[in-house]
Amino acid sequence: MYELKMLVEGVNKSVAVDNLFFAKWQTSQLNIEELAIFARNYWEWTFCFPESLAGLLSNTKDVQARVEYAKILYSEMGNGHVDKVHSVLFEEFCNQLSNKLGHPGYLKVERLKQHIPLLKTTRDLIAWQKDTYLNQESAAGAQLALEWQAYTMIRKLYDGARNYMHLWDNPDEFHEACEFFYVHIGATEKDHKEESILAAQQLIDNGVEFKKIEEGFSKNLQLIGDFWNGIAESYSK
Repeated sequence: MYELKMLVEGVNKSVAVDNLFFAKWQTSQLNIEELAIFARNYWEWTFCFPESLAGLLSNTKDVQARVEYAKILYSEMGNGHVDKVHSVLFEEFCNQLSNKLGHPGYLKVERLKQHIPLLKTTRDLIAWQKDTYLNQESAAGAQLALEWQAYTMIRKLYDGARNYMHLWDNPDEFHEACEFFYVHIGATEKDHKEESILAAQQLIDNGVEFKKIEEGFSKNLQLIGDFWNGIAESYSK
């Protein structure tokens, strides 16, 4: 476990969470066009990720590791409740935000799909995850990276969301709209961190090379960083 703990120690300083997008998102409000690019790309990643995770689950033969990944997948899919699926919660926040900004329906997913093309960095991240998650060795590292950056990622997304809090007359309604963030900031991401490191250690105990896990870990962090920087860089084009 020592090697894995050393590996995850610096995640919160990696490009995955220390990048151009979060520097802008946390310190200023985006205009509606910028919000549309963010919403389109982040929703797509959130929506597609369970497919990748299902690939890892189906290709993991160790029962204990499979159990840990199953817990994460079940959580991603709202613990069996369609209105709590993570991509659905994010879409609901975006819908309410666009309404408060005076652009009702502007950030609806079906509209975004028609008018906002996915960025190359988004397509690259999703394609790499879907492919890599079919190989349990690299995927274990990729999943470890994803879960250990996720708490900081969601916390920073929530910090930026608070820049729009004044748009809600009733503060309670703003917090109700932020369920996507609270689901993660509560127990979910802390649980996922533990589940991902237990699964990785289980695979190492059964002969998987640490080097393979490290490679998947580093590559996923880089692609996640590229994803966020790609969104930020699109704003200046």
